[in-house]
Amino acid sequence: MSAPRPRTAVLGTGEVPWDAPVVPADDPGLRGDGVFETLLVHGGTPPRVVRLPEHLDRFERSAAVLGHRLDRAAWADLVVGITDDVPAGAEAVLRLAASAGVCTATLRPLPAGVRRGRDGVHVVTLARGASTVPDAPWLLRAAKTSSYAVNSAALREARRRGADDALFLDGAGEVLEAPTANLLWCARGRWWTPPQAGRAVLPGTTLAALAVELAAREASCRPADLLRADGAWLLSSLRGAAPVRSLDGAPLPVDATLTGRLQRTAVGL
Repeated sequence: MSAPRPRTAVLGTGEVPWDAPVVPADDPGLRGDGVFETLLVHGGTPPRVVRLPEHLDRFERSAAVLGHRLDRAAWADLVVGITDDVPAGAEAVLRLAASAGVCTATLRPLPAGVRRGRDGVHVVTLARGASTVPDAPWLLRAAKTSSYAVNSAALREARRRGADDALFLDGAGEVLEAPTANLLWCARGRWWTPPQAGRAVLPGTTLAALAVELAAREASCRPADLLRADGAWLLSSLRGAAPVRSLDGAPLPVDATLTGRLQRTAVGL
């Protein structure tokens, strides 16, 4: 199986060499004034971008929060052009990034670490403080922006503790989300996910798809609740449904058959 070739395209310009210097050092997106989306691509004839309409919806919403307007049709055309030769059987990562400066799309092979994460992740909890900011929408808690310092710092701290990922807790000790994923858990035969509205949780496209299929409900939970659950998963576009194998060092049950079912839906198979 051939690996996808890395590619770069610029909105309004088209494809450029993969390693071309297309973003200037003073681009607003490098200071957090930008938005992005990361999508999974399955190779084939033609290749298939998983949940492209849903990602473009969120891309537009995030840009609107920053006061930007996206040309959706132009972005859709750019996506088709840059993903047109992903070989059958291969998976690729498509990243769309927009700022007031340069807007780009990049394509690269799916990292091996992402594939390993699909087998399960060990997770630690990290405090993130207050979950609601009703009088400060400018804090952009529910937009997918390039201001990713806290998310990156959380992942570094998780790895420092010997884990793969983290779950943020609010000031009351309730679970919010992971730095790059949403939480789903099963308890007593029912599916649950933390509340999103008004809680500074980024709505996930993968969670939205699974929530419909599973009739998942929203409920507040604490780490102790997850330890008593039948299983828990971190949902994201690239890993899909990654089973949580341990939380703060305590093991969680992992059902391989159930995880396989979730994974097929999560990664769009």
